[in-house]
Amino acid sequence: MAYIEIFPKSAAAQAQLTECCAQLMEMLQDAVRSVFKVPEHDIIIELDQCKVLAFNASAVRAAAVPDVAIKVSTSDVELRPEFQALCDQIVSGWNAQFGDSLGVEVWVSVIEAWGCNLSFD
Repeated sequence: MAYIEIFPKSAAAQAQLTECCAQLMEMLQDAVRSVFKVPEHDIIIELDQCKVLAFNASAVRAAAVPDVAIKVSTSDVELRPEFQALCDQIVSGWNAQFGDSLGVEVWVSVIEAWGCNLSFD
């Protein structure tokens, strides 16, 4: 399972991502499917709205603030060795789609515990 959240960090980044949302989600789904080897229906992707009010001045001065943060979470602990390969593939796909017009950071983590009331077919 993979749960992907795309967080634009400015209104301009949000507008650019909204325009190409389908292509972006397809790239992310392809990356996760190929690296994690999970079925398409086991990948959930959401594009969030920008909720950022401000960044700390030192991060801004250092140009350390990304335009977009992508968080990938999985409950499958055994996939941990594949995290760097997934990051590399997402960054490569991102660069192919956006070039250097939007900076991105990708964070992959394990959900230590989870539960749901959904019935899977």
